[in-house]
Amino acid sequence: MSARVDFIALLRRAAGPMLLAAVAALCVPAQAAGVAMVTDLQGKASTASEGRSRDLTILAELDAGTVVQLGAGGTLVALYLDTGDEYVFKGPAAIDFRPGQPVVQSGAKPERRNLALGKGAKDIRIKPVGIAQGAMVMRSTRGDAHIQLLSPNRTRTLDAQPEFRWSGPQPDLKYGFSLDDDTGRLVYEAQVTATSLKLPAGVQLKEGMPYTWRVSATLPGGRRYSSFAEFAIAPADVRAQAEALRPADSAPLSARIAYAAWLDQMDLLDEARKYWKLAAAERPDDTRLKALAAQ
Repeated sequence: MSARVDFIALLRRAAGPMLLAAVAALCVPAQAAGVAMVTDLQGKASTASEGRSRDLTILAELDAGTVVQLGAGGTLVALYLDTGDEYVFKGPAAIDFRPGQPVVQSGAKPERRNLALGKGAKDIRIKPVGIAQGAMVMRSTRGDAHIQLLSPNRTRTLDAQPEFRWSGPQPDLKYGFSLDDDTGRLVYEAQVTATSLKLPAGVQLKEGMPYTWRVSATLPGGRRYSSFAEFAIAPADVRAQAEALRPADSAPLSARIAYAAWLDQMDLLDEARKYWKLAAAERPDDTRLKALAAQ
């Protein structure tokens, strides 16, 4: 019980004035040391430090003074975190990422463009993925791994009526589903044979409130499995901002990567994962995208 009380207290503190101020500002400038982030890469690009070469991936953070070697025929897109300017480089090139803007030591001059997100993107500041501390503090999912709760799981969600999805230990099982609010009150329960469930229209969830959902099943031999996960509905203004910023399907991959990074820093992790999976399909050799898509 104490772990759940601690979680609720943390979430309520996070959802207070500091979170409201962050939403009003639409993201504060990044505080990390990096000046830029790779938002697309085709071909090979690397940096050298202490005599050792390191290959870059999409979402790599570039510190001030980093020199990138871009191979012949390669294309690299980097987003400057403070200004929101994108730079598109063509290889072969050597690029010095200095504060404010890059300097090409050798190779063609880059194309400079504004971040191609939707309406209201002018003041958006993207933070490197994995650097920003989320507003929500969720417990790790507990329970038997034989039932894997897929979504929503330790995330804020844009869907006011989310679909719950999970995978079970074997086919043709009957599952018990239950949903509790932060007081432990039962909101909804059902018995289903599918591995997904959509709440009835009459079940209305409150914005910002942490909810816990559980799925259990009993195997023919009598062994019982159970797992739980937590989530919250994002506030209406965050949902509206996410919709306004959403890039078109035809937008460059770099814009969709930047949008996914914004979703990630706003704790909209399930929504971000959709974009990581699509991006990983477009850049199947990128190890960072592959890892994010698999989370």
